[in-house]
Amino acid sequence: MAAYTYKRRIAFHETDAAGIVYYGNYFHLAEEAETHALASLSDAADTLRRYGYPRVHTEADYFAPLHFFDEVTVQATITRIGESSLHWEFAISGPAGPCAVVRSISARRHLSDGSAAPYSEAERRALGALR
Repeated sequence: MAAYTYKRRIAFHETDAAGIVYYGNYFHLAEEAETHALASLSDAADTLRRYGYPRVHTEADYFAPLHFFDEVTVQATITRIGESSLHWEFAISGPAGPCAVVRSISARRHLSDGSAAPYSEAERRALGALR
């Protein structure tokens, strides 16, 4: 399974008073990785401007905390390509190993009217690089 790897450090504002990453910020890490993964594909910048990607399902399993200034790695993988949806898995790791797995489903929509925006065969082939 190929995946897109996204890395960065945890910022102070992402932590609580104990210096631990607030649970909701794992979803932000997943969305950042998703954006960078899609942008890594050809013509993706134009696609990201033309369509919306609302979440229709999200869930997370937490294993270990992340802390301020930890280097975090997110492996973004598409697990299923639907007619106009993408099913993602984001494996989030820190210095001590696995921290969380976030799973989400986004439904691509036309920004103009909110209708479903099915993926073409060419787009499916390009997205296949992230499976």
